[in-house]
Amino acid sequence: MRAYSEAIKAAESAAHAVIQPNHAKATLGTMLGELKGARHKFSTAISAPAGDPIAPVEAMMRALWEGQTSRHGARTATVPETLEAARAGVHLAATLVQWFVSGAVTRTP
Repeated sequence: MRAYSEAIKAAESAAHAVIQPNHAKATLGTMLGELKGARHKFSTAISAPAGDPIAPVEAMMRALWEGQTSRHGARTATVPETLEAARAGVHLAATLVQWFVSGAVTRTP
């Protein structure tokens, strides 16, 4: 669904300046890799009970990224994109966009 695809692009655009500002072709996938390798460099306005403040953001980004399998060609069949999945993806992306543009997710120097 196009809405799901556009939602991913919006989340990528909003997160780009915070997570990988110097990576011209950053995607949710590359940004997830950055978070995995340097999670201590990021913080959020909402504290996480497990002491990993970036975990909720990472989980939301991963759910959005892994939820749409049709973005690349593959030998295996892609997961069908339903209207419900597209709606959920749009709402998830809206939250991510808000968190990144509002400063709720930050990169520490």
